[in-house]
Amino acid sequence: MRILLKGLALLGAVLFLGSCSEGELTATNGLKYKLLKAGEGEFAKNGEYLLVNMEYKDENDSVWLSSEKNGSPIALLKDSTWENSVGSINSIFAVLKQGDSVQFSLSCTDLFKHTFKSPIPPQVDSTATLTFNMGVEAIYDMEGIRAWQQQQQQQLMAKQKEDAINQKEEDLAAIAVYLEENNIDAQTTETGLSYVITQEGEGEKATNGSLVRVNYTGNVLNGPYFDSSYEEIAKEKGIYTEGREYGPLEFRLGTRSVITGWDEGIVLLNKGAKATLYVPSGMAYGPRQRGATILPNSILVFDVELVDIIK
Repeated sequence: MRILLKGLALLGAVLFLGSCSEGELTATNGLKYKLLKAGEGEFAKNGEYLLVNMEYKDENDSVWLSSEKNGSPIALLKDSTWENSVGSINSIFAVLKQGDSVQFSLSCTDLFKHTFKSPIPPQVDSTATLTFNMGVEAIYDMEGIRAWQQQQQQQLMAKQKEDAINQKEEDLAAIAVYLEENNIDAQTTETGLSYVITQEGEGEKATNGSLVRVNYTGNVLNGPYFDSSYEEIAKEKGIYTEGREYGPLEFRLGTRSVITGWDEGIVLLNKGAKATLYVPSGMAYGPRQRGATILPNSILVFDVELVDIIK
Protein backbone atom coordinates (compact mmCIF):
# COMPACT_ATOMS: atom_id res chain seq x y z
CA MET A 1 0.00 0.00 0.00
CA ARG A 2 1.25 3.46 -0.87
CA ILE A 3 2.88 5.17 2.09
CA LEU A 4 1.28 8.43 3.18
CA LEU A 5 3.97 11.06 3.14
CA LYS A 6 4.17 13.76 5.81
CA GLY A 7 6.92 15.62 3.93
CA LEU A 8 8.20 15.84 0.40
CA ALA A 9 10.83 13.15 0.39
CA LEU A 10 8.87 11.80 -2.58
CA LEU A 11 6.73 13.81 -4.98
CA GLY A 12 3.67 12.87 -7.02
CA ALA A 13 2.11 12.70 -10.46
CA VAL A 14 2.45 15.22 -13.27
CA LEU A 15 0.06 18.17 -13.37
CA PHE A 16 -2.04 18.96 -16.39
CA LEU A 17 -2.02 22.75 -16.21
CA GLY A 18 -4.98 25.03 -16.76
CA SER A 19 -4.78 27.96 -19.10
CA CYS A 20 -5.84 30.80 -16.82
CA SER A 21 -3.34 32.81 -14.77
CA GLU A 22 -3.90 35.04 -11.80
CA GLY A 23 -0.38 36.48 -11.51
CA GLU A 24 2.44 36.02 -9.03
CA LEU A 25 1.61 35.45 -5.37
CA THR A 26 3.71 35.04 -2.24
CA ALA A 27 3.47 32.30 0.37
CA THR A 28 3.83 33.09 4.07
CA ASN A 29 7.55 32.33 4.05
CA GLY A 30 8.32 34.57 1.07
CA LEU A 31 8.37 31.95 -1.69
CA LYS A 32 6.78 33.35 -4.81
CA TYR A 33 4.50 31.23 -6.97
CA LYS A 34 2.19 31.67 -9.94
CA LEU A 35 -1.42 30.61 -9.68
CA LEU A 36 -2.18 28.85 -12.94
CA LYS A 37 -5.67 27.73 -12.11
CA ALA A 38 -7.91 28.63 -9.19
CA GLY A 39 -9.84 25.73 -7.76
CA GLU A 40 -13.35 25.81 -6.35
CA GLY A 41 -12.75 23.47 -3.41
CA GLU A 42 -11.91 24.05 0.24
CA PHE A 43 -8.60 24.41 2.06
CA ALA A 44 -7.37 21.36 3.93
CA LYS A 45 -7.73 21.38 7.70
CA ASN A 46 -4.99 20.13 9.98
CA GLY A 47 -5.17 16.33 10.04
CA GLU A 48 -6.65 16.07 6.55
CA TYR A 49 -4.83 14.79 3.48
CA LEU A 50 -4.08 16.57 0.22
CA LEU A 51 -3.79 14.45 -2.91
CA VAL A 52 -1.08 16.25 -4.83
CA ASN A 53 0.02 15.93 -8.47
CA MET A 54 3.56 17.17 -9.06
CA GLU A 55 6.43 17.34 -11.49
CA TYR A 56 9.71 19.22 -11.26
CA LYS A 57 12.53 19.68 -13.76
CA ASP A 58 15.71 21.68 -14.30
CA GLU A 59 16.73 24.36 -16.81
CA ASN A 60 17.63 21.68 -19.37
CA ASP A 61 14.07 20.41 -19.26
CA SER A 62 15.25 17.19 -17.57
CA VAL A 63 12.52 15.84 -15.32
CA TRP A 64 13.96 15.09 -11.89
CA LEU A 65 10.81 13.51 -10.59
CA SER A 66 7.29 13.03 -11.85
CA SER A 67 4.81 10.83 -10.08
CA GLU A 68 2.92 10.35 -13.31
CA LYS A 69 5.50 7.62 -13.76
CA ASN A 70 4.76 6.41 -10.23
CA GLY A 71 1.15 5.84 -11.16
CA SER A 72 -0.83 8.18 -8.91
CA PRO A 73 -0.79 11.35 -6.80
CA ILE A 74 0.74 11.32 -3.35
CA ALA A 75 -1.05 11.97 -0.07
CA LEU A 76 0.33 14.67 2.22
CA LEU A 77 -0.88 15.10 5.77
CA LYS A 78 -1.66 18.75 6.54
CA ASP A 79 -0.29 20.06 9.81
CA SER A 80 0.04 23.44 11.49
CA THR A 81 3.78 23.77 10.82
CA TRP A 82 3.33 24.29 7.09
CA GLU A 83 2.42 27.98 7.33
CA ASN A 84 5.66 28.81 9.16
CA SER A 85 8.05 26.43 7.41
CA VAL A 86 10.65 28.98 6.32
CA GLY A 87 12.16 28.27 2.92
CA SER A 88 10.20 25.04 2.52
CA ILE A 89 7.73 24.36 -0.26
CA ASN A 90 5.38 23.06 2.43
CA SER A 91 4.42 26.72 2.90
CA ILE A 92 2.98 26.73 -0.62
CA PHE A 93 0.91 23.65 0.12
CA ALA A 94 -0.49 25.56 3.07
CA VAL A 95 -2.11 28.18 0.80
CA LEU A 96 -3.58 25.78 -1.76
CA LYS A 97 -7.17 24.61 -1.85
CA GLN A 98 -8.70 21.74 -3.77
CA GLY A 99 -8.40 22.34 -7.53
CA ASP A 100 -5.60 24.93 -7.31
CA SER A 101 -2.66 24.58 -9.74
CA VAL A 102 0.58 26.51 -9.27
CA GLN A 103 4.06 26.89 -10.69
CA PHE A 104 7.22 28.15 -8.97
CA SER A 105 11.00 27.90 -9.14
CA LEU A 106 13.47 27.03 -6.42
CA SER A 107 17.21 26.45 -6.31
CA CYS A 108 18.39 22.92 -5.70
CA THR A 109 20.38 24.18 -2.71
CA ASP A 110 17.29 25.67 -1.04
CA LEU A 111 15.19 22.59 -1.80
CA PHE A 112 17.57 20.24 0.00
CA LYS A 113 18.30 22.67 2.82
CA HIS A 114 14.77 23.76 3.73
CA THR A 115 12.44 21.03 2.43
CA PHE A 116 14.39 17.79 2.44
CA LYS A 117 16.62 18.99 5.31
CA SER A 118 19.53 16.91 4.06
CA PRO A 119 22.88 17.47 2.31
CA ILE A 120 22.87 17.58 -1.47
CA PRO A 121 23.97 14.17 -2.81
CA PRO A 122 27.29 14.23 -4.72
CA GLN A 123 25.62 13.24 -8.00
CA VAL A 124 23.13 16.14 -7.83
CA ASP A 125 23.91 19.47 -9.54
CA SER A 126 23.81 21.96 -6.66
CA THR A 127 23.68 24.93 -9.08
CA ALA A 128 20.45 23.79 -10.73
CA THR A 129 17.23 25.76 -10.53
CA LEU A 130 14.13 23.62 -10.49
CA THR A 131 10.69 24.47 -11.83
CA PHE A 132 7.74 22.91 -10.01
CA ASN A 133 4.26 22.32 -11.40
CA MET A 134 1.80 21.03 -8.85
CA GLY A 135 -1.87 20.92 -8.04
CA VAL A 136 -4.26 19.63 -5.41
CA GLU A 137 -6.50 16.96 -6.87
CA ALA A 138 -8.56 16.22 -3.77
CA ILE A 139 -8.72 16.62 0.01
CA TYR A 140 -9.68 13.68 2.23
CA ASP A 141 -10.27 13.00 5.88
CA MET A 142 -8.95 9.79 7.43
CA GLU A 143 -11.88 7.69 6.22
CA GLY A 144 -11.60 9.10 2.72
CA ILE A 145 -7.85 8.54 2.44
CA ARG A 146 -8.21 4.93 3.55
CA ALA A 147 -10.83 4.35 0.88
CA TRP A 148 -8.52 5.96 -1.70
CA GLN A 149 -5.63 3.79 -0.55
CA GLN A 150 -7.71 0.66 -0.89
CA GLN A 151 -8.79 1.65 -4.39
CA GLN A 152 -5.17 2.33 -5.38
CA GLN A 153 -4.09 -1.05 -4.04
CA GLN A 154 -6.83 -2.85 -5.93
CA GLN A 155 -5.92 -1.08 -9.16
CA LEU A 156 -2.25 -1.88 -8.66
CA MET A 157 -2.93 -5.55 -8.01
CA ALA A 158 -5.20 -5.77 -11.05
CA LYS A 159 -2.53 -4.18 -13.25
CA GLN A 160 0.20 -6.45 -11.90
CA LYS A 161 -1.97 -9.49 -12.57
CA GLU A 162 -2.72 -8.36 -16.12
CA ASP A 163 0.95 -7.57 -16.77
CA ALA A 164 1.99 -11.00 -15.45
CA ILE A 165 -0.51 -12.78 -17.72
CA ASN A 166 0.63 -10.84 -20.78
CA GLN A 167 4.30 -11.40 -19.94
CA LYS A 168 3.78 -15.13 -19.49
CA GLU A 169 2.18 -15.37 -22.92
CA GLU A 170 5.14 -13.52 -24.45
CA ASP A 171 7.64 -15.72 -22.61
CA LEU A 172 5.99 -19.00 -23.62
CA ALA A 173 5.87 -17.87 -27.25
CA ALA A 174 9.56 -16.90 -27.16
CA ILE A 175 10.55 -20.23 -25.58
CA ALA A 176 8.49 -22.15 -28.17
CA VAL A 177 10.23 -20.32 -31.00
CA TYR A 178 13.65 -20.98 -29.48
CA LEU A 179 12.94 -24.69 -29.02
CA GLU A 180 11.64 -25.04 -32.58
CA GLU A 181 14.54 -23.13 -34.13
CA ASN A 182 17.05 -25.27 -32.25
CA ASN A 183 15.22 -28.58 -32.82
CA ILE A 184 14.84 -29.16 -29.08
CA ASP A 185 12.17 -31.63 -27.99
CA ALA A 186 11.14 -30.33 -24.58
CA GLN A 187 8.28 -31.06 -22.22
CA THR A 188 6.28 -28.25 -20.65
CA THR A 189 4.52 -28.22 -17.29
CA GLU A 190 1.11 -26.66 -16.64
CA THR A 191 2.79 -23.59 -15.17
CA GLY A 192 4.92 -23.01 -18.27
CA LEU A 193 8.31 -24.47 -17.31
CA SER A 194 9.90 -26.26 -20.28
CA TYR A 195 12.55 -28.90 -19.62
CA VAL A 196 14.66 -31.60 -21.22
CA ILE A 197 16.07 -34.51 -19.20
CA THR A 198 19.57 -34.94 -20.62
CA GLN A 199 20.71 -37.70 -18.26
CA GLU A 200 18.64 -40.08 -16.16
CA GLY A 201 19.49 -40.56 -12.51
CA GLU A 202 18.81 -43.32 -10.02
CA GLY A 203 16.34 -43.83 -7.21
CA GLU A 204 13.42 -41.72 -6.09
CA LYS A 205 12.89 -38.19 -7.27
CA ALA A 206 13.46 -35.20 -5.03
CA THR A 207 10.39 -33.82 -3.25
CA ASN A 208 9.42 -30.56 -1.61
CA GLY A 209 11.19 -30.41 1.71
CA SER A 210 14.20 -32.37 0.45
CA LEU A 211 17.64 -30.93 1.13
CA VAL A 212 19.43 -31.10 -2.23
CA ARG A 213 22.80 -30.26 -3.76
CA VAL A 214 22.68 -28.96 -7.33
CA ASN A 215 25.33 -28.03 -9.88
CA TYR A 216 24.24 -25.51 -12.49
CA THR A 217 25.13 -23.13 -15.29
CA GLY A 218 22.77 -20.31 -16.20
CA ASN A 219 22.33 -18.03 -19.18
CA VAL A 220 19.69 -15.70 -20.55
CA LEU A 221 17.67 -17.16 -23.43
CA ASN A 222 19.50 -16.06 -26.60
CA GLY A 223 21.83 -14.16 -24.29
CA PRO A 224 24.98 -14.28 -22.19
CA TYR A 225 25.92 -16.58 -19.33
CA PHE A 226 25.65 -15.09 -15.86
CA ASP A 227 26.59 -17.82 -13.34
CA SER A 228 27.91 -21.35 -12.88
CA SER A 229 28.79 -23.56 -9.97
CA TYR A 230 31.55 -25.13 -12.09
CA GLU A 231 34.86 -23.27 -11.85
CA GLU A 232 36.05 -24.44 -15.27
CA ILE A 233 32.81 -23.36 -17.00
CA ALA A 234 32.88 -20.00 -15.21
CA LYS A 235 36.38 -19.39 -16.58
CA GLU A 236 35.38 -20.57 -20.05
CA LYS A 237 32.34 -18.25 -20.17
CA GLY A 238 34.17 -15.25 -18.73
CA ILE A 239 32.13 -15.12 -15.51
CA TYR A 240 34.77 -16.42 -13.09
CA THR A 241 34.95 -14.71 -9.68
CA GLU A 242 38.31 -14.74 -7.94
CA GLY A 243 38.15 -16.16 -4.43
CA ARG A 244 34.72 -17.75 -4.83
CA GLU A 245 34.30 -21.31 -3.58
CA TYR A 246 32.80 -23.21 -6.50
CA GLY A 247 30.71 -26.33 -6.09
CA PRO A 248 27.09 -27.55 -5.81
CA LEU A 249 24.48 -25.24 -4.32
CA GLU A 250 22.74 -26.73 -1.28
CA PHE A 251 19.16 -25.71 -0.49
CA ARG A 252 15.83 -27.09 0.64
CA LEU A 253 13.19 -27.52 -2.04
CA GLY A 254 9.83 -25.80 -1.73
CA THR A 255 10.96 -23.12 0.72
CA ARG A 256 11.34 -20.28 -1.80
CA SER A 257 15.07 -20.15 -1.17
CA VAL A 258 15.53 -20.38 -4.95
CA ILE A 259 13.48 -19.20 -7.92
CA THR A 260 10.15 -20.91 -8.62
CA GLY A 261 11.53 -22.47 -11.79
CA TRP A 262 14.09 -24.34 -9.72
CA ASP A 263 11.63 -25.45 -7.05
CA GLU A 264 9.45 -26.90 -9.79
CA GLY A 265 12.23 -28.19 -12.03
CA ILE A 266 14.43 -29.99 -9.50
CA VAL A 267 11.54 -32.17 -8.24
CA LEU A 268 11.43 -33.68 -11.74
CA LEU A 269 14.87 -35.20 -11.15
CA ASN A 270 16.37 -38.04 -9.14
CA LYS A 271 19.93 -38.31 -7.87
CA GLY A 272 22.47 -38.00 -10.67
CA ALA A 273 19.97 -36.70 -13.22
CA LYS A 274 20.79 -33.79 -15.48
CA ALA A 275 18.37 -31.46 -17.24
CA THR A 276 18.02 -28.18 -19.06
CA LEU A 277 15.33 -25.87 -17.67
CA TYR A 278 13.76 -23.10 -19.74
CA VAL A 279 12.36 -20.75 -17.12
CA PRO A 280 9.76 -18.05 -17.99
CA SER A 281 10.53 -14.72 -16.36
CA GLY A 282 7.57 -15.04 -13.97
CA MET A 283 9.17 -18.18 -12.55
CA ALA A 284 12.54 -16.44 -12.29
CA TYR A 285 12.99 -12.78 -11.29
CA GLY A 286 10.00 -11.26 -13.08
CA PRO A 287 10.20 -7.49 -13.64
CA ARG A 288 13.17 -7.16 -11.27
CA GLN A 289 16.64 -6.61 -12.69
CA ARG A 290 19.46 -8.77 -11.33
CA GLY A 291 22.70 -7.10 -12.29
CA ALA A 292 23.85 -6.10 -15.75
CA THR A 293 22.95 -9.41 -17.45
CA ILE A 294 19.54 -10.39 -16.09
CA LEU A 295 17.28 -7.56 -17.22
CA PRO A 296 13.61 -7.18 -16.24
CA ASN A 297 11.43 -10.04 -17.57
CA SER A 298 14.41 -12.15 -18.66
CA ILE A 299 13.79 -15.77 -19.66
CA LEU A 300 16.52 -17.93 -18.10
CA VAL A 301 18.06 -21.24 -19.16
CA PHE A 302 19.74 -23.53 -16.63
CA ASP A 303 21.73 -26.70 -17.17
CA VAL A 304 21.35 -28.47 -13.82
CA GLU A 305 22.57 -31.65 -12.21
CA LEU A 306 21.01 -33.06 -9.05
CA VAL A 307 24.21 -34.14 -7.32
CA ASP A 308 22.63 -35.42 -4.13
CA ILE A 309 19.43 -35.68 -2.11
CA ILE A 310 20.38 -35.41 1.55
CA LYS A 311 18.16 -37.49 3.80
